[in-house]
Amino acid sequence: MGEDDISMKDDEAFARDRDEFERLLGDEPRRPPRRAMIAVAVAAVVVIGGGIALAVGLTGGGVSAAPGRVGSSASPGAGEPSSDASPGGTATGETPDGSAATPGTDSAEPDDPSTPAPDARETLPPADLAAPVTVDGGPTVSVRRIESVTGEAVLPGEVSGPAVRVTVEVKNGSTKPIDLTTAAVTLFAGSSDLQASPVTKPAGRAFPSEVAPGKTAEGAFVFELPEGQRADVRIEVDLSVSDPLIAFEGDID
Repeated sequence: MGEDDISMKDDEAFARDRDEFERLLGDEPRRPPRRAMIAVAVAAVVVIGGGIALAVGLTGGGVSAAPGRVGSSASPGAGEPSSDASPGGTATGETPDGSAATPGTDSAEPDDPSTPAPDARETLPPADLAAPVTVDGGPTVSVRRIESVTGEAVLPGEVSGPAVRVTVEVKNGSTKPIDLTTAAVTLFAGSSDLQASPVTKPAGRAFPSEVAPGKTAEGAFVFELPEGQRADVRIEVDLSVSDPLIAFEGDID
């Protein structure tokens, strides 16, 4: 047997084997691609999860229909109390006893405009610059002297120039010492009704800390006051918060 005969037989055997292999492949059912199988599995999971979520929503599982509001409903359900009810169980516009309330009215009586405020300081009627003022059961206050001086600025805000020095006398006509530690004297210019600024020099003199019964105490106070503003001035003496304000008015020569 020659080499050509052997080669021909090998070709025939290979062809038979190939035909048998293709027949076997044609008879066996082909499996779907792996990617297709994965897609089907994912779709099944999504369908199952959606059904569970729908079931939870239908059973009122606390999920709100409004976006961003978890655990509360968009509107109160049937049988639930409304949030519009007024405190105490009464409806809006009704009083607790069931009577209708009139809008814009108040049961409180309006304040009497003639009644002074409880913390308002009492001010005695102004007296002439030369007249003393006596407080009932207390001291007698008077303006003893008003001198024209030249003020000298020492502290920030002070202005050098024409000024006046006012000496005030306090006579204790009571049976108890009078505390003068918080006593103050203020001057207002008549033409502008502005408070005159105090001046450090020439030096004034503060009140003593107290004045004994039957005794007299003095204090001198210097204020910046141009000569053109010395008509109809007002001097106020404030001895303490428990005493009324004492005022003097008049022209300074």
